[in-house]
Amino acid sequence: MNKPTQIQQIAKGVVCVLGLNPGPFTLEGTNTYLFGEGKQRLLVDTGDGKQPKYFDLLRQCLGSDSRISQILLTHWHADHIGGIDNLLAMNDIVTAECSVFKHQTPIDGDDVSSQLSLAISQNQLHDIADRQVFACENWNLQAVYTPGHTDDHMSFLVTGESKDEQRLLLTGDLVLGRGTTIVDKLTLYMDSLKRIQGIQPTMLLPGHGPVISGRTDGVYNAMRVIDGYIEHRNMRERQIIAVLKTPPPNKPPLPRNGDWKIEEITSVVYPDISDPQIIRAAQNNVRLHLEKLEAEGIVEHRDLWRLKEKSADLIRD
Repeated sequence: MNKPTQIQQIAKGVVCVLGLNPGPFTLEGTNTYLFGEGKQRLLVDTGDGKQPKYFDLLRQCLGSDSRISQILLTHWHADHIGGIDNLLAMNDIVTAECSVFKHQTPIDGDDVSSQLSLAISQNQLHDIADRQVFACENWNLQAVYTPGHTDDHMSFLVTGESKDEQRLLLTGDLVLGRGTTIVDKLTLYMDSLKRIQGIQPTMLLPGHGPVISGRTDGVYNAMRVIDGYIEHRNMRERQIIAVLKTPPPNKPPLPRNGDWKIEEITSVVYPDISDPQIIRAAQNNVRLHLEKLEAEGIVEHRDLWRLKEKSADLIRD
């Protein structure tokens, strides 16, 4: 595998700085994005705070005269906000009055406050509202509320002053540059995908994995990926329904469908995974789909899952 690019120029005044925290869920690491070319810059996400070389990369991008004056956070996960307190203590990287912005929800708990303790104690933490605009030289970043991966998740529509500029969408963990993401609430997540589908971005700046740009057969690859994410989830739903129409292994068949454990469904829908950590994530995906289908009146469960009798004949194949 080729060594990932640690600093990537996306456009004039837009740089991706890799967080250097690779892993099964972070891919090559967290992508953080630095905007601007003047003395005051804007940073989106901060990595996990555990990689000293990441801060050196930021210094390299800033040079001796520039500082970060605004930090936007896509969501509360540690690989995105873990570097905040370290950054706020580095006066060769941030300004003394550097403002930190994160969408705040009623369920923000100790996990969030502990990672943002310095920003909170110094009154530098501020909320982000849907559609709020942050300006940095020739770029505007408009917040787009996209819950589902987490309740507080924000994407950012990035547009230039010229009408000819591309519509960049910084997606956080809503859409990745490769593979699919973990979801907390599937119905909200699907709604968020449909919202960004309506924005029709020309480029995706994901929280992990490669930037998605260019066109194929006249269609922006950004739109192909968003459409693919929606179809992927719909495909998983069809697979789960198909499983529920059959009797579980080593159990006698029941009329119409069988009673299944989540682990049994997962082994059928995801037959090729073996990493225990990935298996748990797959089981969670199955659970989310089942909960969505239950809310729609298609499946039911006590301890085990099955199709509802009245819905079995009505389900689309």
